[in-house]
Amino acid sequence: MSVEPLRKFFSAAQYAVVGASTDTSKYGNKILKWYVDHSLPATGVNPREPTVYGIKSAPSLDALLSQIGPNAQLSVSIVTPPRVSEEAVRQLAEIGQDKIKGVWLQPGSFDKSTLAAAGKDLNVIAGGRCVLVEGEAGLHAVGKL
Repeated sequence: MSVEPLRKFFSAAQYAVVGASTDTSKYGNKILKWYVDHSLPATGVNPREPTVYGIKSAPSLDALLSQIGPNAQLSVSIVTPPRVSEEAVRQLAEIGQDKIKGVWLQPGSFDKSTLAAAGKDLNVIAGGRCVLVEGEAGLHAVGKL
């Protein structure tokens, strides 16, 4: 598997986890914790969870983007059902690759419609690839680990 999508993804200054959760059995929790454990600036996105791991969550991608500012370089892990993921990917595609360094669609979070919504311009990592498995290789690739 190519390291280049990982290198681009981890070149971001900030990270978000769409579907972050306080439930430790859910991958939205495990993935946000992975970012926290690796000292990466990450924010959870979930309209029902005001904080996860002591980090204030954003209720939506729009709220997150207004919170971090217009010039932020952001990479986003998505851990939601495909229908929710598709809408998130559409929003990220509209923002564009200048600000969105990468979108990591975790296993089970996407279908063909989700991938189509990303278009050809976004750096999308999908196909069963998981940040919990490959994330450290990406951090090594950009010198963050």
